[in-house]
Amino acid sequence: MSPDAHADATALPPFWPARQHTALHDELHARPPLLVRPGSIVSCWVNWRMDPAGAERALTALCEAQGQPAPAPGSRHHVLVTPGWTLKFERHGEFLSWQMCQELPDAGQVPDTARLASLWREASACAALPESFTRALYAENEAGALLSAAHVLLLPADDSTVSRCRHLLERPEDDREHPPLIGSHIADGGATLFTRLELGRDGFVRYVLLDHGLPPDQGARAVQRVAEMEAYRMLAMLGFPVAQKEAGELAALEAQLQGIVDAMSNEDQHDDASALEALTRLAAEVEHSASRTRYRFSATRAYHAIVEDRVNGLREQRIPGLRTLSGFLGRRFQPAMALCDSTDRRLTDIAERINRALSLSRVRVEMTREASNQALFKALVHRQRLQLQLQQTVEGLSVVAISYYTLSLVGYLAKAAKTLPWLEPYHLQPEVVVGVAVVPVVAAVAWFVHRIRMHHAVD
Repeated sequence: MSPDAHADATALPPFWPARQHTALHDELHARPPLLVRPGSIVSCWVNWRMDPAGAERALTALCEAQGQPAPAPGSRHHVLVTPGWTLKFERHGEFLSWQMCQELPDAGQVPDTARLASLWREASACAALPESFTRALYAENEAGALLSAAHVLLLPADDSTVSRCRHLLERPEDDREHPPLIGSHIADGGATLFTRLELGRDGFVRYVLLDHGLPPDQGARAVQRVAEMEAYRMLAMLGFPVAQKEAGELAALEAQLQGIVDAMSNEDQHDDASALEALTRLAAEVEHSASRTRYRFSATRAYHAIVEDRVNGLREQRIPGLRTLSGFLGRRFQPAMALCDSTDRRLTDIAERINRALSLSRVRVEMTREASNQALFKALVHRQRLQLQLQQTVEGLSVVAISYYTLSLVGYLAKAAKTLPWLEPYHLQPEVVVGVAVVPVVAAVAWFVHRIRMHHAVD
């Protein structure tokens, strides 16, 4: 196929839209491992709670001093390549990571025992960094101290190097206590890893990675896995002191909750209003504790999963007489992670228990309030009945009183009519007239009072 035909085959159709979110695609190829050859030292460290802007300014000054391109503003990763060493910077969610690779003077040669001992004690790529860079990096970031730091020696090895290295590390020159040696064959036997996971005088943990013929990219990936395992191991451990502190506070909260629930179950001692107030206060404390620790525990779980993935990626094979890295972490690191998980679950569990107790307390308070309302309604009904009876009594008395005064008026009228000349022939007696008028007057007054009461009842 001609070049023109190939160009036509790959040409885009007219009005083809531009590709969106190319940064998301490029993220798959971002942050490749440094090219590390046997006979190199890789120093890696992590700064936690460091101001990224200050770190970027220090890195920019270092790049300019080395005559290399500076990182773009806000860049999340950058690689500085110089003739003697390579520095990789990465910005993560809550930390900054650095990796520095430097070839040793005798790169490519299998070191003898004396050289092994010297490299184990002194090898560090950080020594090549200018002092101006470290001062600029940490002068503005006092809170961004080292959280994790490690030196990884990648050395060529022959058949005797493994035994010599093991003999050297199992017999330290000084007499102080040392952690046990950890070692295993990794990458399906293509390399051997040794470490003590102890801090040196410079605050770095040292690893020795003996290369038995790994491809260059596989050796670089092995170094990257070790560096990331060390970094994320320490990041995951940030949740451990939080879990220890919260565990003690949760024990006190659980004791308070148990006392409130026990009091609620005792009919002679419980006070629903006081229980509701105490449970509300406990719920607020637990919610505050959860909001304070939820991010840390979630991050711990994520970092723990990354550590397990990196350790599994090493594909360790046991060396007789030595503990593997995964076995050591399983005994020392996993319990700390289990405490973080259990503390997080306890927070969730006590929050659910408090919610159930709150629901029960609200029901009991509502029942008590309903019983009080029922008693109040009964008292109101009884009072209304008494008022009705009193009203009926008053109405009866009012009929009698009104009838009495009406009949008095009738008597006065009868006495006055007796003196009228045209009524004298009838000999009217006032007493008789009053007596005859009693029934109709009382009936009329009773009917009138009843009408008035019915009228007000309708209104």
